[in-house]
Amino acid sequence: MPEGEETDAVRFYADALGLTQVPRPPALSPRGGVWFTSGDLEVHLGVEDQFRPAVKAHPAILVRGLEKLRARIEEAGYKISDTVQIEGFDRVYVRDPFGNRLELIEAL
Repeated sequence: MPEGEETDAVRFYADALGLTQVPRPPALSPRGGVWFTSGDLEVHLGVEDQFRPAVKAHPAILVRGLEKLRARIEEAGYKISDTVQIEGFDRVYVRDPFGNRLELIEAL
């Protein structure tokens, strides 16, 4: 993530996606960034000089209640992109405020 954009990260990952923000280890705090968790999932966003978003490579996050999550994300002002479905799953893409692509996938 770009430097100084922690507020936008919280707005997307905590408010829209529903993850819980957790404190970064004190030794890493001066570097900036923000961490989130939900069950076994952890998302660590670090500040990167000359940041470039991951536009093709992406994490796939297994979710429950994809349609409700989709509605919450869209209500927060983020665009959901439908994609080719794969057998046994419903899935969509969303970009975080920095342009990183995330796949949200739910087992049917």
